[in-house]
Amino acid sequence: MKNLKFILILAISVMAISCGNDDDGTPAGPTLTPALLEGTYTFTFFESEEVIEQQVTGGTATTTITEVGDTFGSSNIVFNANGTYSTNFQYRLTTTTQLENNDPVEETEIIVDSDTGSYTVNDAEQTITFDGDSTGDVTLFNNSQLRIEFMDVDVSTDRTSTTNQELRFERQ
Repeated sequence: MKNLKFILILAISVMAISCGNDDDGTPAGPTLTPALLEGTYTFTFFESEEVIEQQVTGGTATTTITEVGDTFGSSNIVFNANGTYSTNFQYRLTTTTQLENNDPVEETEIIVDSDTGSYTVNDAEQTITFDGDSTGDVTLFNNSQLRIEFMDVDVSTDRTSTTNQELRFERQ
C-alpha cells in the first residue's frame, strides 16, 4: 500500500490546472497561478493503479494493485495564494491486489489524514509540485473543478513498477 503522504501529494497534484492549448478552438482554461488556484476544494475522486513486473525464474510475474476511494465526506484541500496548502482527508479506500494466476484479494480501510506543505505551479507545463518533490499534471482547472494526474515509473535491477493516479476536486 502506498503511504498516505504520497496519496496526499498526488491528490494535490491532480488539483492543479488544465491544459491551456485546445486545438478545437474552444477557449483555454484559466491561467495556472497560485492566486487563481487559491481556495478550498472538496476531494471527490481517487483512483490509482500500480503494475509491478518482477523478473522470476522462467519469466516475469505481474502484480496489479488497484485503489479506489469513495465516501469522501468533508475531505478537502485548501490552496493559499502564498504557495502553501493544507489537507484534511477522510475516505474509504478499497485496494484490490491481483497476483498473476491467483484470485484477487480485496481490502478496505478508512483513510484519515491531514497535512500542510508548500506547492508551486507551472502554467506553461500545466503542472503542480507539492513539497518540491511530487509533480502532477493538471488535466482540468476551471472555476469549479481541479483534476490532477500523477505517473511514476520505478525501475530496479529485476523489478519495474508503474503507478498512475488521478485525483479530482470541486471548488467550494
